[in-house]
Amino acid sequence: MAEDVLYIGVDLGTFRSVMVSSDSHEEEELTVIGTPKDQIAKNFLKRDVLFGNEALKNRLALNLFRPLELGVIKDTPDDRKFIAHFITHLINLADPEDYDRVIAVIGAPAEASHVDKSAIFDAAAGSVNAAMIISEPFAVAYALDMIEHSLVIDIGAGTTDLCRVYGTIPGPGDQMHISQAGDSIDGRLIEEIQRKYNGAQITKDMARRWKEQYSFTSASTPDEAVLVDFSIEGKAMKLDITDCMQTACESVVDPIVENVKLLIAQSNPEYHDQFRRNMILAGGGSAIKGLGSLIERRLSDMGEVVVHVVDDPVKLGAMGGLRLAMEVPEEMWSNLTLATR
Repeated sequence: MAEDVLYIGVDLGTFRSVMVSSDSHEEEELTVIGTPKDQIAKNFLKRDVLFGNEALKNRLALNLFRPLELGVIKDTPDDRKFIAHFITHLINLADPEDYDRVIAVIGAPAEASHVDKSAIFDAAAGSVNAAMIISEPFAVAYALDMIEHSLVIDIGAGTTDLCRVYGTIPGPGDQMHISQAGDSIDGRLIEEIQRKYNGAQITKDMARRWKEQYSFTSASTPDEAVLVDFSIEGKAMKLDITDCMQTACESVVDPIVENVKLLIAQSNPEYHDQFRRNMILAGGGSAIKGLGSLIERRLSDMGEVVVHVVDDPVKLGAMGGLRLAMEVPEEMWSNLTLATR
């Protein structure tokens, strides 16, 4: 009798992680883990570990961990333990107990070291029968059917991952990451606002919300000024942050352009033209209005450049992992990347 197999794709993000499965489960979870601060909190919460929004909601009673804050697993026993809890939690959201076998493909940051991938692999091993770790940019390209000479720019919260893709699992030399990404945009936005409005009181969460709602570049300027509510010395005010928003959003462009040029220059010259015309802008940062067009403009000195901005940046990496899990036989995994049975 044939085994009943559940296939799972996971995108582990520094801010948000996504799980999709072959039986139509789709789950998003903030990559945050919380443990009770003391026995009183434990009795109140009635749990040893909380995840995502639920952890944030109860954060005053918890010790919070962000184990992928910089795009890699922090090298502490606690963070390794908690990423294992988190991966198990994501996989359990797919109801794996209803199946004979569970197979997962997990997206990791593009330049994650072998140690990082081993830690992710070990964390998943207790929840699945087989697992494979791939780079998140490759998962994006696979989901889009664009693995023939493409270049992925995946702007996450902690890092921007860049990756050359050409029909096979990319090697270390095909990938790089830079620290200019979503979190750095938030930090720059706070700096610009406080420089413009002395005494402005802004949290990282406020900056992130404003960015998600109003972000833009010079290639797509808004019809109206960006006006937001915040406090200066405790007094509520509504102020114009249009110029601050543009400066913050464009702060990632020069590092991306510089490293894209490097990746193309270091590739086989016969395929430079294809890499230039098949760039994929993905990740949460791809939602910045006009960013794809601005990158094209800044790369125009290389020749004709085409940047494809993805439609669903949140789920795309996980969908690529799911598709790979379903299409590539397990016996081939050992020839591709870190995997087990």
